Amino acid sequence: MSFTPNTTYSWQIGYQAALDRVRFQLTHAPKNSPVHLVKKTSNLFRDRAATQANRLDVRSFRSVFQVNPVNHTAEVDGMTTYEDLVAATLPYGLMPLCVPQLRTITLGGAVTGLGIESASFRNGTPHESVLEMNILTGTGDIITASGQENDPHQDLFYSFPNSYGSLGYALRLKIDLEPTKPFVHITHLRFDSAAALTVAMKDLSASAMFNDSPVHFLDGTVFSPTEQYLTVGTMIDALPGGKT
Repeated sequence: MSFTPNTTYSWQIGYQAALDRVRFQLTHAPKNSPVHLVKKTSNLFRDRAATQANRLDVRSFRSVFQVNPVNHTAEVDGMTTYEDLVAATLPYGLMPLCVPQLRTITLGGAVTGLGIESASFRNGTPHESVLEMNILTGTGDIITASGQENDPHQDLFYSFPNSYGSLGYALRLKIDLEPTKPFVHITHLRFDSAAALTVAMKDLSASAMFNDSPVHFLDGTVFSPTEQYLTVGTMIDALPGGKT
């Protein structure tokens, strides 16, 4: 079985209604003025002047439509946070291929902003797990892009990552998932220089092994020029000592 918060019929009705609202807002907004998204959370660490011009209310686009445990895929609204996405996939022993550190980052934001996190050395950045997107363009059109050879919107699919909204907004995405385990065993490795840390990071990334165990997550922290750490994470079935 797959995770489906609502029936296919009901979520399609809600999704279409949300599409109609946001397209109306865009096509009836003042011309030649900036577009700003209205959503529940933001992870942009910068000051931004308040404005009422071209405000697109995308707060409705935050559902997980479906998790397919057979094909290891999920269909998700673009403004769905990773916190909600992971909560939907974990009951099936699955997780997104790249999970950002900030739980309120949205899937659409991570794709258009080119996020990179501790599993990226294995799985790349969030956009590399995307199979298909519905993109709202500046003309109010909704384009479905998949990147397949016969896809007429292949160029948009591959140029969308790191575009920061300049090419449109992803309102629905279909992504790959990967199997996970209940726990992650963490090891902190200290280094006295950036050069030593860099060598170790290259070796761990290339081998994906540490102490005869697979490396699933790799992250770095710098406290000073002589105190730096690599954090190695390995997914495990049970806690050391047999605890669960």
